[in-house]
Amino acid sequence: MVSALAGAVVPLSASYAVGEAAGVERSVSRSFRDAPLFLGLFTAQIVLGAAVAMTPVNVVQLPIGTQVVLVYLLVLTNRRSVLGAAANGPRYRVGATIVVVGVAGMSTILLVQTVLGWFGLG
Repeated sequence: MVSALAGAVVPLSASYAVGEAAGVERSVSRSFRDAPLFLGLFTAQIVLGAAVAMTPVNVVQLPIGTQVVLVYLLVLTNRRSVLGAAANGPRYRVGATIVVVGVAGMSTILLVQTVLGWFGLG
């Protein structure tokens, strides 16, 4: 039940965030003509999520791949040589590192629980 709710809420909130950042109309009660970016992003994310769910993708590898991307983004956002003045400052570096380590910890717990479940120990 929770994953079904997340399957709708996450794409919706991401679409709202992008729509707000772009300064365009964002509402689920609008037509595609009134809010093409918002509804297009929302639809694309739902279709992509459904496509991933229907493929034989290894769901244990998915959080690991996500962690690789998060660490890569953290490294890039901390480098002044890449982003100049827009790079993370000291407080944001600490905060972002704590978040990435927390997400990595939760992914590790999920991985361990999944593997233990395969052996009937979870």
